[in-house]
Amino acid sequence: MKRIAFFQDNLDVGGIQKSLVNLLRNFDYENFQVDLYLSDRKSFWKVDFPPQLNIKYLKHLPRICSFIPFDIARNMVSLDFGDCPEYDLAIDFNSYQFSCALGALSVPAKRRVMWIHNNVSVKLENEWKYRVLWFNFKDKFKYYDKFVGVSKGVIEPFMVSSGIYDPDKFTVIQNTIDTGEIYQKAGEETDFAPDDSKMNFVALGRLCHQKGYDIMLDLFAKAGRYRDDLHLYIIGDGDRRFALEFQRDSLGLTDKVTFLGQQTNPFKYMDRMDAFVSTSRYEGQPLNIMEAKALGLPLYCTKNLEKYSRGLEGREDILDAVVHARKEPRQRDDLHQYNAEIIRSIKALAEEDYKARPPKSKKTVNIIALHLGVGGVEKAIISMANLFARRYEVNLFSVYDMPDSPAFPVDEGVRLLYLLGDTPNREQWKAALRELRFKSFIKESFRSVKILRGKRRSVARVIKTIQDGVIITTRHEHNLLLSRYGVDSVLKIGQLHHDHRFERKYVRGFRKGYSRLDVLALLTPQLVSEAEELMRGKNRHTRLVYMPNFLVHYPEHPEFIAREKTVLSAGRLTKVKRFDLLIRQFARIHNSAPDWKLKILGDGEDAAALREQVRELGAEDYILLAGRKNGREVEEEMCRASLFAMSSRSEGFPFVLLEAQSCALPILAYDVRVGPGFMVHEGEDGYLVPEGDEALFERRLLEMMGEPRMLREMGEKALEHAREFSEDKVAEKWYSVIET
Repeated sequence: MKRIAFFQDNLDVGGIQKSLVNLLRNFDYENFQVDLYLSDRKSFWKVDFPPQLNIKYLKHLPRICSFIPFDIARNMVSLDFGDCPEYDLAIDFNSYQFSCALGALSVPAKRRVMWIHNNVSVKLENEWKYRVLWFNFKDKFKYYDKFVGVSKGVIEPFMVSSGIYDPDKFTVIQNTIDTGEIYQKAGEETDFAPDDSKMNFVALGRLCHQKGYDIMLDLFAKAGRYRDDLHLYIIGDGDRRFALEFQRDSLGLTDKVTFLGQQTNPFKYMDRMDAFVSTSRYEGQPLNIMEAKALGLPLYCTKNLEKYSRGLEGREDILDAVVHARKEPRQRDDLHQYNAEIIRSIKALAEEDYKARPPKSKKTVNIIALHLGVGGVEKAIISMANLFARRYEVNLFSVYDMPDSPAFPVDEGVRLLYLLGDTPNREQWKAALRELRFKSFIKESFRSVKILRGKRRSVARVIKTIQDGVIITTRHEHNLLLSRYGVDSVLKIGQLHHDHRFERKYVRGFRKGYSRLDVLALLTPQLVSEAEELMRGKNRHTRLVYMPNFLVHYPEHPEFIAREKTVLSAGRLTKVKRFDLLIRQFARIHNSAPDWKLKILGDGEDAAALREQVRELGAEDYILLAGRKNGREVEEEMCRASLFAMSSRSEGFPFVLLEAQSCALPILAYDVRVGPGFMVHEGEDGYLVPEGDEALFERRLLEMMGEPRMLREMGEKALEHAREFSEDKVAEKWYSVIET
């Protein structure tokens, strides 16, 4: 029989305590001897634990111990377990209480495990008290054999914050749900009876920012425009109650949203509803979702909650889902298999031989990106991570978790980790300023400062925690942090994905700010030679290498595909791409080539202005803003078009040109400082026009449109040149840098 010791501070009210109570009431006592060690006798629940459970109490420890670095406090106080037999498994179930950690690490045990219940990154961002505690107790992590997270969504931020990236040290074990108690309480009598003619939704949880009830109220206000039979009941209380009631009334939802307050038995209310809804910003593991599932309620949860609850299918478009919701026959789920799997997982922890694992032979490559949304830089970074996954352990850190992130497929061998729970609020800030909403402007200004500070702090923290392998940073400000905080035992590689344009901040970076980088990878030979000259006599440590982007996929025989009379362009709709210039030029030459069209793929902050420009020019019939397309759709558009036009004022290594060439598209582009000039071979696979010469650009465009045979020949050359940037060729360059 296996022996397990659980360490918890008390059984007072709280999610951690509730999850432990559920677990111990449903444990497998035929195969386990279980001892529960508590730090004090406070208890919210009057629990009838099984008689096989042994409850023991630790001696009282001074609270000051939690505010002293763990290793120091551990030497100041001790716990005496006498002649206690050795446990197979000692579990620190609390994760940040000193007494629980000291107990789990002091008791005689073969293996020691720490449970993780919360998204620690969010707590570190928002709670200064937790930051103090974290600083003091982070030293204890090195003593545990394994870490258990209640969801994937809590493991990943813990990895980021702790600097422990070994996936073998982590496992997911969700919280136990006591369905017997739920069904008993659901059957209790109540006078509550929702209107059966309505579609009644219920939400359960503390009224706080985390739970996203403000998002939920906005959702139901929008849904109310499409149907009038929706009613939302919210069970819970908290510091946001007054603000949420005010929001409800302001949105005209007074008769459609009911706050039921805190209920000792929420299940008798939930059991009379038609569906459960949750729009939480983040969770540890949302027990309320599993409780609703046990009652058979259909689940309407936002997509972001999937990583916090294994098996949950979140809604991509939660508004559309609510608008089209219908009453469904309900079938309770006693979660027998779910709970049995939890017990099996704990048994596996007790039996696992941690010391038998062979040492890792693969090098670890850590890549840090700002975000992984739509964009050429982001596509290049994800392609690089996927390439490295063939040969190395790969951690890909993204500062922001953007709504469309990751916008490109990520290999299953790449561990994707997000550093911040918040995303840039530039548009909200600008809207508040434009609409003269003073309070919102102040709020968004403070939020903006917090996000920017969090961005720098989170990247610095990751860099400081990595002690071996490789770190690759992919933008200037992160290169500076890597040079400053990266340890000597790590190979430190910086990248720039754009032209430095001899701007002062980049010149200072080359000469001084990058001085502790081991390697700086630049996209073209021209950029390398310029950086070498700038660094001469100033930075003797950093090695410069030419490292281009590469293509993973080439279309099959694009040179034989029939072409339409379409000039294609693509990219983010921002000022640097100068799509307004391209639209203006194409409109000027339209009468000379009336059967040709210009199609622009992409989205961005200038989309509305560009649509208005096309409308004012009366060009809607021949200039098309096609919006954002996925990778397959972009390739199809490129294989149908006849030539690709680029009007950017600045580029580094324009990935979109490489994609166009792989689709046998000739290129017409302005010869800006770098980028197009490196990729386009004048007269062979396209033309370069001196920057500012709009008349010549228009003449070249008409010339190319009028010569279908020339376009075909140039397209074949473009495809030939694109093959020089294959994944395999660039892979060898990367391996030579990483492994020397």
